[in-house]
Amino acid sequence: MAATTDPPKGRQLLQQAEKILLHPIHPHLISYCPTMDLIAVVTDEENLDVYRINGQRAFGLKRKSEDDVVDAVQWEFNGKSVAVSWSRGGTDLVSAETGRVTHGGVVLPVNMEEGSTEGKEKARVKCMGWGLNFIDVGGVKKRTAKTDVFGNPTTEEWDAFKDETTLEDFLQRQPDFQTLDIAPDLPDQLAMMDLEQLLPKLPAIPLPPALPFMRVSQADSGAFSSQAEVDSLLHSHHLKDHNSVDMFIRCSDHGTVHPSIYDSLETVSVQLPKAWGIKSTPLLHTSHPYSCTHSLLMRTTSPSSPQKQQISFIPLTLNFIPSAGIYLHLIAAKTSQLQNLLLYITQTLQRIRAFFKHAQDLPSKFMMNISETLEEKGLGDLVTNFFHVACTGNCPPVVREWLVDELAEAGHKRWDNTVTASFTTLLALMHENLIPALDRCSIVVSRLRGLAQFHDREWIFSGPIQDFTALLEVLKNMRLLAHTSLLYAGEEKKQFHAFSKWLRFTIDFEATGLESQSRGEMESRDAGVDVGQVLQYIEFGLMKSDLAPFLRPEAQLGGVGKGMKAASYEDTKKAIELLKEGGAFKEEALCLEHVLGHLGHGVTGLLKQVSKWQESNIQMDSGIVLEDGGNEGEGGVVADMRMVFEPAISPDRMSTYILLSSPSTSASPSELHMHRLTHAPSITHLPKDLHNHAISTLAFPSSTTKILDAKFADDTHLLVLLQLASSAEKTTHKEKETTNLIISLSYTPTSTTSSPTAFSIPYSPLPTSTLASTLLPHSSPTARSTRQIIAITADMIRKHTRHVFEGRFTPLKLVVNGRKGRRVVVVLGSDRKHYRVLDMDFKTRESKDGKKAGENGDGEGNSNGSDTEEDGDGDGDVDMG
Repeated sequence: MAATTDPPKGRQLLQQAEKILLHPIHPHLISYCPTMDLIAVVTDEENLDVYRINGQRAFGLKRKSEDDVVDAVQWEFNGKSVAVSWSRGGTDLVSAETGRVTHGGVVLPVNMEEGSTEGKEKARVKCMGWGLNFIDVGGVKKRTAKTDVFGNPTTEEWDAFKDETTLEDFLQRQPDFQTLDIAPDLPDQLAMMDLEQLLPKLPAIPLPPALPFMRVSQADSGAFSSQAEVDSLLHSHHLKDHNSVDMFIRCSDHGTVHPSIYDSLETVSVQLPKAWGIKSTPLLHTSHPYSCTHSLLMRTTSPSSPQKQQISFIPLTLNFIPSAGIYLHLIAAKTSQLQNLLLYITQTLQRIRAFFKHAQDLPSKFMMNISETLEEKGLGDLVTNFFHVACTGNCPPVVREWLVDELAEAGHKRWDNTVTASFTTLLALMHENLIPALDRCSIVVSRLRGLAQFHDREWIFSGPIQDFTALLEVLKNMRLLAHTSLLYAGEEKKQFHAFSKWLRFTIDFEATGLESQSRGEMESRDAGVDVGQVLQYIEFGLMKSDLAPFLRPEAQLGGVGKGMKAASYEDTKKAIELLKEGGAFKEEALCLEHVLGHLGHGVTGLLKQVSKWQESNIQMDSGIVLEDGGNEGEGGVVADMRMVFEPAISPDRMSTYILLSSPSTSASPSELHMHRLTHAPSITHLPKDLHNHAISTLAFPSSTTKILDAKFADDTHLLVLLQLASSAEKTTHKEKETTNLIISLSYTPTSTTSSPTAFSIPYSPLPTSTLASTLLPHSSPTARSTRQIIAITADMIRKHTRHVFEGRFTPLKLVVNGRKGRRVVVVLGSDRKHYRVLDMDFKTRESKDGKKAGENGDGEGNSNGSDTEEDGDGDGDVDMG
């Protein structure tokens, strides 16, 4: 950070980093990773760039076409990946560990019903959210909370661990579940025992064969090209956490909400009741691990006045989390794993076919010329001539000329290396990738069949048990085909090795002179070749491989392949026997790609059953109007939302805090509305589960103050980015001088218990009679006269200032990361190219002579430094010169 020449102007946070970008970025598309020092931005060129805190670019994602526009960017709660939604309707999930797309083009359900006014326009994801939801919330609360409402240890917890475990420890990128010690009871542990943990990990899928003149970047790497990607998708750490489910929420501009579990590609679609006639656009999402209700902030239009927009709080309750209990983790994890295994098998089969084709293409090119020459001269085909050479040792002149002059040693070496390397990789793919993945699929399907068989019908899987049995039959067929293909490939490689050795000997022999000494020596020397293997390869494997019926594309089966019923295990066995005998057989019974299509159809059917059960257990049928939204776009409203657990106030309730500020809805652009909704952890009926609704309006000096942005820093404090205009006019320019600063205010009552003199935003619940008038669909926000107005004076602003910006930097937007141990704030400049990273947790020590570290020698520093502890706002004030 370059030193500035400006004199110190009040408090300043420690600046960790500063970067100036080449291209402007979108202010609403900048996000800080929760667990790693990574900053994701989207430039005007609609490209995602992720930078490290030192300014180095870590990875990125470019748009696929010029028409694509990024609509939303959201980090996963544990920082493992970042989601990017595009205007074409798809969403890409990019791994933060590898920088590659793990799930690409995840689209919204195509069968959702749309209104006539929306036409056939594709829905676009405008808001996304990640969240972790605990299944056994009580167990986690006992593990993290060791005190009563007075802060004293409870008698039930005297013998408990005293290792200062907090909720943040569960949200780390790789939480240690053994240390957290939330293991299920013995009966549940027996139900959760997983045989797959004893199996070796599936290896990465090798890259496709490199073809001449092909760039490396053009190679199809797929989603399993590295072991890290395979582990994150198939052996993920969250599969070991039996007490939680990962939720991924996507909200479209059509008002539909699409929750997914464990990054599953299968999603559901819910929306507000159609009878209301309300159009909604998502703004924000928030959740808390203790609550199965996710909070949504949407811009809605009333059916009575479509031109008038309002900002509403809408709860999304996932009732399937408490209803399924601990089995939800098992079913959600296994169905997601089954889906990823299907993708793994599909890519493995694609690689096998690619290497098989590579092993066939080069020899075909070599043999094409000699075959055409033999046909033109009426000398038979190449197989007959090779048979003649191998049995008699007499080489026809045309074949000899081709062997010596055209193929020669270099051509044979290319032939041998290509076929040998391709078959080696092909055998490894079958033996190490395909067959073990099929075994894992069988284990997962058998596990799910057991759960469906020994639970009540219509619990989760609405279909008959025969669906699982049919799926296992398809897996059995495919494993038989894979194992048979493995045997054929091994035998063909062995025969080719003998053929290649014989071919090299023949080339060397025919290259010698008729009466030369070297020919005589070669005639008297044993070639060391198994002629039987050579003849077998010439007859069967040279022109047409025995693997062709197994690896042929499904499109070559004709029209019968797509719609035909899957062949039974007996049909497959019979087709294999007919193939050995050379008889006619059902081609679709031996086509691996055809059988894989039936496997994918069966897996999709199971996933749809789970999605249907989830959709029937999701509520989104209520809402509260908070403010009038005016007619402005998304950029016209300063908004943030956070769900907080306050055990000292209500141990069985949750509080959702919403801050809103809009120039069109406020009396001036200097008012900040704070909504505090205290509700049950699961909102099933809003009038009953909403315990109170309080609104406090922070009124800053309207003539000199403008709110640029505001964000919740953590569960206790919020940050407000202000622009102050001095009343004194400059004599030269006759304009007001502005100062930009960040203030920190306490917004939860629990944050002031340690210091009675500290300032905290007070809340007065609204009368219960006003609740009915704010409920959707026919509703309006509460009148200004019923709200509590809190005047924020200039002295209060000066007292709670955390950072003052020098004149050369004009801030525009805040991005706050309030996680444990990494509380930072990213400030984007008004030029949209310049951002700074400020540390909120750095504290300076006061020396014996009363000066702060970082003060100038002349004693200039922070005049408000003595207020750090008295304010009760001592959450990391930094004093720098």
